[in-house]
Amino acid sequence: MATRLFAATGLLMLSTAGLAQSPAPLNPAAANPGPLQRDEIVVVGAKLADLKAAMERCEAGGCTVREDVIATVRYAEAQFRNGQYHDARKVLGRSVSRTRTAADSDPFAVAELQTARATVAWHYGDQREALRATAEASRLLGDHAPQSANALMARMRMIAAQAHNFGTLHTMDRLRFLADDARAAGQPLVAMRADLGRANMLYRLRREKEALSVLDSVVANAAPNGDGLRKAAQILRLRLTVKDGGSDAVEALIASLGDDLKRGGPVLLWAPRMPEPDGAPAMESIAPRTGDRRSGGGTPLRWVDIGFTVEPDGRVSDVEVLRGSPRAVWAAPLLKTIAQRRYTPAADPGDMQGRQRVERYTLTADFIIPGQSLIRQRGGRTRFEQMDLTVAAPPESAPSPSVPS
Repeated sequence: MATRLFAATGLLMLSTAGLAQSPAPLNPAAANPGPLQRDEIVVVGAKLADLKAAMERCEAGGCTVREDVIATVRYAEAQFRNGQYHDARKVLGRSVSRTRTAADSDPFAVAELQTARATVAWHYGDQREALRATAEASRLLGDHAPQSANALMARMRMIAAQAHNFGTLHTMDRLRFLADDARAAGQPLVAMRADLGRANMLYRLRREKEALSVLDSVVANAAPNGDGLRKAAQILRLRLTVKDGGSDAVEALIASLGDDLKRGGPVLLWAPRMPEPDGAPAMESIAPRTGDRRSGGGTPLRWVDIGFTVEPDGRVSDVEVLRGSPRAVWAAPLLKTIAQRRYTPAADPGDMQGRQRVERYTLTADFIIPGQSLIRQRGGRTRFEQMDLTVAAPPESAPSPSVPS
């Protein structure tokens, strides 16, 4: 499976603004609007009809750029959660068109919109649209606030999106330059994230000494609010010292953990390699289309939300499909893989913080132009797209970065 570096860094759902428990009022226009706040974008518990009404008011021309973005992303996220990828994509695309000429007046907001559009596009299978949206978000923030954490994180998402094309060595160089720029800009948390990604890639290349040196610098970084990143670096360092092995190596890794690494919610320690999805012909025979017959033609989209519990000892139990496309036979290998994961144990057996987990998996494929056709369709390489949907996850939890494979 090909995954993009830091595919979910800082993202809970469609935007980088995070998760709120109830809708916040739409913000009035500001003279110099800054980054969106956590409670402005993503909402839980709001009625779909209310979200739609707010979006339609903006479509009618009654909103500022920021209000338009907030209303659109809220509604698109609700559609995405319901598996309505095509509808979410259309809603986001219309807002991009409406805000294009005024994007420079509120670059932070429009960059959030483009990030949401890219997220849906990756799951939808339109890699070209995803790359364009990612590039536009990076351009906007690079033009208007190049030293902000938002702009640097947008660069990181661009590096992730292009990792497959540029290769591992060039991607590591780009991450090193990004980390240097982040430190120079006074953004140590972004630098730590970039260094974590580079260390993980060095490890995959068996360049352990270099990886350990980078990880030691992350652990030694005393930046405020960096506990989760330091924890991730310590755990990755332990992985390197234990190196590859079977169950004995995993048990040795767990035994080496101190209580400080067991607090603050579970962090993934080990997981088997993600299974490869079946090819497109097999997918066609598994189930009928998922109800959204407009979803790009060719290979149909399928999705599931998988729930599971991380027990106090770090083992996984109660893995099940909570909802999704009909006849989710294709998800059986995912359930088996998730059940074999090992997380950090709890320092206190009664601590269940962040141990009820939900993850979205989309079975999708890249858009291609079939022979003797001029119409792009979903029909290329099949893959799984993954997203963590866990509500109220520990704010400092920092899963180890994924790398292209």
